[in-house]
Amino acid sequence: MSYDREIKYAHPFIQDNLHDILAAIQSKMPAGITCKVISVHRTPADQFELFKQGRAFKNGKWTVVNKSQVVTGKDGFINKSRHNYLPATAFDIGLFDSAGKYLPDSPHYKHIKAGEAFGFDWGGDWTTLVDQPHLEITPAKFFQKNIEKDNGFVWQALLIKAGTYHDAHDGIFGQHSLDALKAATGETERNMKAWDKLRSNS
Repeated sequence: MSYDREIKYAHPFIQDNLHDILAAIQSKMPAGITCKVISVHRTPADQFELFKQGRAFKNGKWTVVNKSQVVTGKDGFINKSRHNYLPATAFDIGLFDSAGKYLPDSPHYKHIKAGEAFGFDWGGDWTTLVDQPHLEITPAKFFQKNIEKDNGFVWQALLIKAGTYHDAHDGIFGQHSLDALKAATGETERNMKAWDKLRSNS
């Protein structure tokens, strides 16, 4: 997944706040430990690979067989992660030592909670499947209060800049939005190719 760390696939609200979030977290770290973004967007297929960790397919369903290996309850298809949206409405931060080695376990992950001050929910506060590296946009910070409409709103903004969309900028990604997407990118769905084309022309 060469794109999973690329901030260009993150929601504009993440992009606008990322520098300050990383600075706030870094200010709490001891000498020799740095924080970096390690995951942004994941396709449903990528998400499903993570979902399978610690599970086995038995009797027609995926069943937990090793709870210590389970990293997510989101399968990417029926139950989407915030990472699966394009643009992603969540990102993960990893900690690294002075030699650049990734630290999967560290008491300093608690400092990622500093992202809450910028309008994000922290996975470390979750009661099940605690995810300390994870930050996701609170619904109150979306351009639209509904995540699906917010996603459409972001895409429509790019289509307006591309000059192919002239209807209401309301996040309702209907036929006019789809027609504008195809006219601008040649794509018939909101995918990474379309995103890259629209961003390169904006």
